Amino acid sequence: MAQKSLALELYSNADDAVDRRYMHQMREQDATPVPTDPSLPRFTLVVGPSPFTMPRGWEFFLTSPYEGATYISTVLHNAGYPVRIVDVRYALNPLKEAYDQIVGQTDVLGVCTFEDNFPFCRELMQAVRDAEPDVPIICGGSLVTSVPHVFMESTACDVAVISEGEITILELMESYAAGKWTQDLPNIRGICYRTPEGEPKRTSPRGQMMDLDSLPRMRLDLWPQHHSPMGMQPQIISSYSRGCKMDCSFCYRTTPQVRAKSPEKMDRDLAWLKEQYGTEFCFFVDLTFSSHRGQTLEICDAIKDHDLRWTCLTRCADMDKPRITAMRDSGADIILYGVESLGSEVLREARKGSSENLTVRAMRTTFEHDVRFGALLIVGLPNESEESLNHMVEFAETYNHVTRVKYLSAMPGTTVYKQAIASGLIRSEIEHLNWLSIEQALHEDEFLNVSGLPEQVCRDAYKRVYDAYQPGPVMDFKHYPDNFQYFHPQPDDGLERSTSYAGTGWRRKWSSAAGPLAPGSERFTLDQCAAPEVAARGSSLMTSGAKRMGSALSVDGE
Repeated sequence: MAQKSLALELYSNADDAVDRRYMHQMREQDATPVPTDPSLPRFTLVVGPSPFTMPRGWEFFLTSPYEGATYISTVLHNAGYPVRIVDVRYALNPLKEAYDQIVGQTDVLGVCTFEDNFPFCRELMQAVRDAEPDVPIICGGSLVTSVPHVFMESTACDVAVISEGEITILELMESYAAGKWTQDLPNIRGICYRTPEGEPKRTSPRGQMMDLDSLPRMRLDLWPQHHSPMGMQPQIISSYSRGCKMDCSFCYRTTPQVRAKSPEKMDRDLAWLKEQYGTEFCFFVDLTFSSHRGQTLEICDAIKDHDLRWTCLTRCADMDKPRITAMRDSGADIILYGVESLGSEVLREARKGSSENLTVRAMRTTFEHDVRFGALLIVGLPNESEESLNHMVEFAETYNHVTRVKYLSAMPGTTVYKQAIASGLIRSEIEHLNWLSIEQALHEDEFLNVSGLPEQVCRDAYKRVYDAYQPGPVMDFKHYPDNFQYFHPQPDDGLERSTSYAGTGWRRKWSSAAGPLAPGSERFTLDQCAAPEVAARGSSLMTSGAKRMGSALSVDGE
């Protein structure tokens, strides 16, 4: 059996009688939602901040509704619960804004967890617990799935939902509404819960849904953006599948097994998004969109009737003429490929199942069929050498086809993360999770130097690749929040195909944008969250955004 980088409990199926009952319920209530019942517990779902920047033309991704929070809110709404989404992703003071919208206004709190929002989650939960000790707190998402022990041992979380949440949240809320949590929680699969004595307990795994067609149509009107003066933006984050057939050492997936909607379900979902919300552009976040040729052709056939522009993620090995032709004809603007590196030893260590030849073939196939190729690259993977890194940089500068570059992150739950703990590169899981909350995907970021290359070599490579970016697909985005921050104006337009797409000076004002770093981020720099020798290898030559915050506070204090 091939090595798996994730917890084995994630590789199971949600297919018993309870699972089938709730999947049937989701289908029925999608067709005929239950009217909101004010006697049921009020449920508030908080979407917290992320420091992550997006390159010019991709800013919509930071403000768009996304599937995880939308599906959780939708299944509860359709079941009659009073549901609210509190979105503080780009608030100046997200902790205060979230707190002010929660206390006294909900009966159950749900918290969405990401790899880069642990301090926010921890501090918000404690503040709510102090103010309202009887409000139960449920956490879900990728971070709590990867390190549930950290949440149960170090936060005020009452229930951690592992992996998919749609079935589990329905079962949890049904039990809570009936006043039966104490007796039911030990038998609700797929959670960690806290006993009345405060002891964390783990239940048996629930596994992944076998039938994604049971998912409801997404109710985007549950997001506050829908009720803003500008209305809902016409870009959406969606998918037709969950999981990934690969097992890369640096990648975390809450749902590793591949499951897919039927083309008929996809057709209904897209029709709903177009008719109800005026969706014009879709980012399909399937981890390997074109993984199976026949399925890809069927899904593209479903997409093409809806007059959408779109983008997706896929692997270089999973592209050929039939697939790229179908993707182009159904409205694909740019295809994002997980290139990561060109070094053969790097790719082998990362378990990528790719090679430079496959990358070049996929790039040529994509270009030849008039679709844009977007390379996703990582600086600092294990086994990277100066020669292989420089080769990747020259590749980026030659083709100006880069969509994203970032330093390697040791994401919780991955092989890289476990190795970093074992080697002492990570001295404390909580300190590492705090530090992840200041990574902005900018070349001045601090980074864990896993590769052992000189810091200057990594930073020079990052900057050169960053300057090889191409325009994103939504250059006319109109939904910028008032307090967005903008980074690194760049007068160099790149190749002619960039200016023919986005015009001259397309990144003259900024190359990346993001919400502001959360107040207090200066507490989590490497010099405070890592051993001195680790900080010296990845934070000594440049000043990160969080460190600049600390310097500004010192000046103000004087």
